Amino acid sequence: MSNVLLCQGRYATTPYYVREDCKSIYCIEELCYYLYHNAFLLDDGFAAKELAVWIDEELGLTPLASEVSAVCGKTNALTKLIEVLALRVGYYTEDEWRELLKEVGAGNDLSAEERRKCRADGFLNAGRYALAINEYEIILRQAKVTETGLRAKVYHNLGVCAARLFMFKQAASYFERAYDTYANTESYVQMLTAMKMYMSAEEYLGYLSEHKESYEDSLEVEARFDRCAEDYKIQSSALYMQELGEKQGKTYYDGIDALTEEVKERYRESVMRGGTGGY
Repeated sequence: MSNVLLCQGRYATTPYYVREDCKSIYCIEELCYYLYHNAFLLDDGFAAKELAVWIDEELGLTPLASEVSAVCGKTNALTKLIEVLALRVGYYTEDEWRELLKEVGAGNDLSAEERRKCRADGFLNAGRYALAINEYEIILRQAKVTETGLRAKVYHNLGVCAARLFMFKQAASYFERAYDTYANTESYVQMLTAMKMYMSAEEYLGYLSEHKESYEDSLEVEARFDRCAEDYKIQSSALYMQELGEKQGKTYYDGIDALTEEVKERYRESVMRGGTGGY
């Protein structure tokens, strides 16, 4: 067997907890893995004395802990931490560590708000909506008033989070704020889409009649609904519903109940995944 890695140190009894990601790290290899995939989102504060103490006391890697402690609080501490791990832990190749350092350097050009948005976007894409919402709300509290483009993107993505949690009225409000902050057609289309999801047909048509400027965008909304309907027809759940429709009595209702519970469970997971953060 090739490329076998010998683990270093002990497996921690008490993990190192990364608050930003709600991650628990149990060994030096997990630390290397986490840094390799997330370092561009971190800042020099990650190289903290607490990390050095954990490496010493939990992993029993005292010499490595001393080297980590020596870089804590220094300029470019995160880069220096990565260099120490690259030298002392053979988890990745030299080329892979070098590429990581380039990414960290690129991340240094981002503002704190931009870096946090990258983190929040990662949570959103991973379906960890509670954590994403928390990060976006922190940006809105901290970002400068003049950063209208950034604020608009954050409001838009909050709308996406709310929509994926089936909170369509709140989603429409976020999309509207995104559009009002920095006019963008996509935010307006998404606002109309969310409104169509929570309003009655009469209410939605009433809104469109009062906002004649929405006509072209409302056509795009209808086109998207049509595409979604066509896409749904070929999904396994739709085919299953069609099959159930051909059955009668207890078999039909048992199938509907099972499908409903499956959808409920997926929704619960989407809400709970990522911790207890949220509105």
